[in-house]
Formats: sequence, structure tokens, C-alpha cells
Amino acid sequence: MKKDHLVKAKFILKGLKRDDKHKIVSQVFDGNPPLFIASQQGQVHFVNYLLEECGADIEQRGVYEVQEDHSRHRVTPLWCAAVANKLEVVKTLIKHGADVNATSDTQSTPVRSACYMTNIDVVKYLVENGADIHKPNINGGTCLINSVQSVDLCRFLIDRGADVNAQDNSGNLALHYAIREGRMETVKLLMKHGSDPYVRNDFGDDAIQTAALRGYAEILDYLFIRVKPAIERQIEANELLGTNFVDEKHDIQRAIQIWRTAMTLRFQDPENPIIRQERLRSSTAYQDAKEPETFHEFEQIVRSPDAVYMQALLIRERILGPDHKDTIFGLMYRGAVYADTHHYQRCVDLWKYAFQLRHEKQEPLNHECLFTLQALCKLFWEIEEEHAFGFTNEAIKYNDVIEVLGMAINEIESAKSFIEKDEPKSQGPVCDGINQKEEFHVLMLLFLHLIHLVCKINKDCQNNIQFKQMIHRGVKLKARGSMRRSLLHLAVEKKASTVVEEFYSRFPSPKVVDLLLECGAPVNDLDEQRNTPLHLCADALVNNSLEGDDLRDMKLIVISLLENNAHMDTRNAQGQTVISELANTCGSEQTNTGNNWLANLKIDVMEHTSLKCLAAREVKKHALCYKGEVPFSLIPFIEMH
Repeated sequence: MKKDHLVKAKFILKGLKRDDKHKIVSQVFDGNPPLFIASQQGQVHFVNYLLEECGADIEQRGVYEVQEDHSRHRVTPLWCAAVANKLEVVKTLIKHGADVNATSDTQSTPVRSACYMTNIDVVKYLVENGADIHKPNINGGTCLINSVQSVDLCRFLIDRGADVNAQDNSGNLALHYAIREGRMETVKLLMKHGSDPYVRNDFGDDAIQTAALRGYAEILDYLFIRVKPAIERQIEANELLGTNFVDEKHDIQRAIQIWRTAMTLRFQDPENPIIRQERLRSSTAYQDAKEPETFHEFEQIVRSPDAVYMQALLIRERILGPDHKDTIFGLMYRGAVYADTHHYQRCVDLWKYAFQLRHEKQEPLNHECLFTLQALCKLFWEIEEEHAFGFTNEAIKYNDVIEVLGMAINEIESAKSFIEKDEPKSQGPVCDGINQKEEFHVLMLLFLHLIHLVCKINKDCQNNIQFKQMIHRGVKLKARGSMRRSLLHLAVEKKASTVVEEFYSRFPSPKVVDLLLECGAPVNDLDEQRNTPLHLCADALVNNSLEGDDLRDMKLIVISLLENNAHMDTRNAQGQTVISELANTCGSEQTNTGNNWLANLKIDVMEHTSLKCLAAREVKKHALCYKGEVPFSLIPFIEMH
């Protein structure tokens, strides 16, 4: 609703009674009521009119969209005006009794969000009128944390009693955020007012480590002066600082200079050098690189850019540990750089190592583990395509794919029991804003894509006992994805290749389906809508969603399912059987001429219908009482029909 629309609305409302005006202005336009729109646009006169002449609900919420991430939040007109920096509207809303501390759906107050936007005048007015500067949002973020970009705003909040040592849900102080953003003056202000530089967040980062990891040498020097850390701590901070210059600032010479300073500190007393803690493991991912023990070794290493890259990875893992996000970031980033320069094996080795480090935390359905598996799977298909077109001499190593396939199985196994605990819930637990059942579904798809990849690179894979044992192990887990679909359900779906973005694997694949069936996948499994895999095939055929190779493959899959005793007469939740779907296609003309899919596929219905099925259909057809009359094991079979 634009400004001229607001003027027209005021003209239309002019002759109506107050009750009628109230009803009209309580309606929403594009999801927002008029008062919300006027507040966001700063139309203070119209805001007054809506409140005083129309009795608009001053707390009626609208939808505010954050431009940065396009997230949408339900908030009050005051909240919206505060964020939009409409001071006069803020004043009039408060004058008319707006709740100054009304929170958004993420528990963010108007003053906290105004701090984030650095709307200083609005913040001051809200505080003067009772705004609570201590109330955090759902993530523990405070007004002071949101204000680190402005030293003046921070000073105002501190003068009003803001706690400089309040931590968010990740253990971060405002000091952590100020350092991350490189706000030297804010860092000095917070330290002056007692912010504790020793407080560590959930990753173990205190002020010094945060400055080193973010590459702010000036802030690090200031902290050295204020905190006066032990010499060992100064050495490690400089080593970490150098890693930032390698991977983020892309300044190897500056990194070498910083590391040389650290080496000088280690050997400032030649008789008693400060020996670094040894790494807990050696890895081929780092090409067995080691950190230098002498200046001579150091000078040898820094002559090679690739050796410098490995030093950055070694330093992070030694100082930060394998669980730290920056340790993993370094591995993933360096691997991506190698992939971009067609050094694919180096990338595969580093990403596999990153997965191992993440997986050791033993967190069920770890989002970072899933991300790494996706990255590896996509990379494999990229290498396969590049190699096929002659763009690279590097081919995928069969053992690498098998190893990653095993990783996927391990992830499915560890996540399955965790997911099943939440089965009664409609959506399942949510982590980092992502539904974990959806992530589990993607994990199952990764398993299928990797099977397909093995079939592509190893033509003799169907005779590989180890490979089949791995598939059998995955099938035995009886995993269920979205809509409670099994691995076989997912393997026959055309959309299986689009759920996991950017994969080159084309689904459905007859080879993958055949392998699943051979390795014990139940051919008549039912999903949430009581569809068997054969139902999904029939649906794809009937809806004409396939053509060319996809159509050919689907026909092969249907035949394969039938040869493995798939039931054509199982009824889904809509009462449809595969027979009814395939025999009654879109138009009556097709049915009358006999040009239907059953004829097209040369399927003899009776050939694939057992006497047992016929009996079950008759029982259901005539509504015969069978419970207590037939063996208990036969009841599910009858109910399928």
C-alpha cells in the first residue's frame, strides 16, 4: 500500500462510523494491516488518524521481511517503525500506549532490533520510555551485542547499565562480536568497562584467539598489551594469525612473516626453546607434512606454497583441536581450492579427513557431516563428467567411493534411532532451522547416488561381494525418508535426482533398483500413503512425466519389480491398485482401443497375480470376516488388498 493509497483510504473512510472504520482497518493487505504499513513507511499523520479516528489495534501484527536473508517475522507496528528508523512514528505509537517491549516471533524487542540497525535516536527514545535493554532474543543476543558496530551506541547502553559480560547462547560476549567485526574502538570501550577477555565461547575462543582467527593483527597487539598473556599463548596466537593470512587474506608473505615472529619467540632462549605440543595424529590428507622443529626446517617449508597451505591446516588442528569449526573450515576451503585447480585427489583426501573429524563427535545426524558427504558426492560426479569429456586425467578411485559409501551407511545407522524416537511428532526435531527428517531423507538419497556412481565406474560391480554386502547392510537398516519412503521407493522416483541439488546422477536407475532388490529390499514396502514402489512407477508412467531414456529405464524397473514379486493389486490410501492406474490411463479413448500401459509393457496381469492375491481380493471384496479365522501372519497380507 503506497502513500497515495493511504490518502485514498483516508478519504473512503471519512464518512463511516467508528465501528465500521475499525472493522475495515483491521483487515490485512498483502499480509499487513494498514497501521503496520503506515508505521513502516513513516506516515505519522495517517498513523494518528488510524489510531484516533478508526480505533486501529495498536498491537496488530504484520509481516516484516529482513532484506539480508529474506526471513519473515511477525512483529508489532512499533517494532517495525523502530527498525525502519521512523522516530516520529515511534513517538506517536508510544504516546498512544504501544507496548515498548513487545517481542517478535524470535523474542527480539523493538530496542534490540533498532540497535542492530544502529538507529541511535530511536534507541534512546525507546530506552527513555521504558525499553528493556537487558532482554535477549531467542539466541541470547543482547542490545549490546547488536550494537558493536557503533562505539557511541555501546557507550550509551553501558551508561544505562548494559552488562558487558552477558553471553549469548553460544557463549559469546559483545567483545567477541566486536573483535570479529574488527571494531577496535568498541573493543577498547568494552575492555575499559570490564569485559572479560578470558571468557571462552562454545568453541573455546577467548578474545585473543578470536582476534587471531579473524586476522586482526592490530586488535591482537592491543590485547597482548592489556592481557599480557604467557609467551606460549603469544606464539600460538601468532601462528593462528598466520593461518588467516594464508586462507582468507591470501597473503602468504605476510603469513610467513608472522610465523617467523612465532618461531623467533620459540627460540629466543636457544638453550631452552619452547617446544610445541605434537599433533595427535598424522594424516595422508596433509601428505604427511610436519611442522618445523628448527629455523632451517621452517625456511625450507616456506619456499613451497603448497607446504605453506599444509602448515595452516596443521596449526589449526594442533591449537584448536579437531572439533573446532575453523579446523574444519580450513580443510573444506583448501580442498575446494584444489578442486578448482583440478587437483581432485587432494580435495577428496582433505574432505574425507574433514568428515572423519566431524564424525568422531558422534552427534546423530550432524548437519556438518551431511554437508561434507554431499560435497564429496557432488565432487565425484563432477570428476566423472570431467574425465569422461577428457578435461582431466584424474579418474575417481573406486576405493574412495566405497569408503564414502561406508560413511553414508554409518551416518544412516547412527541417525536412524535418533529420528525414530521422534516418530510420533509430525515434523521431528529441528536443528539450525533445518528439519532433521528432511536431512535424513537427503542422507538416504546420497546412499543411492553413491551406489549409482559405483555402478558407473565399475562395470563389474554386480560381482563385487564387498559392494553388495554394503548395500545389504544399508537395506537391513529399514530406513525411512520423507513420507516414510524406503530406499526402494526413493530409487524408483524421478525426483530423486533433484532433491539433492546439483548432482549429475540420473534417476531412476534400473541397475540401482536391481541391486537393492538383490540385496533384500522389500519389494512391497508401503509408504505413508500406502504406495508400493510399483505404485510410484505407475504414477510416473500414467502422468506422462517420462520420455526417452527415462521412459525406457522406468519400463525396465517395472518389469524388474514384477519379476521380484511386486503385487499389482495392492491398494494405496486412495484405493488405487497398480492395475487400475496402468489400465485406466488419462483418456477413455486409450482404454477403449486397448492402447494402455499394461499392453504397452506387454504385461499379463494374471501371470503376475498369485492365487493367494486372488483369495485376499475376494475376502476384501465381499467384506468377509477373516480375523480369527486365518493365521495372524496372513492378516497384513489381506489388508494390503
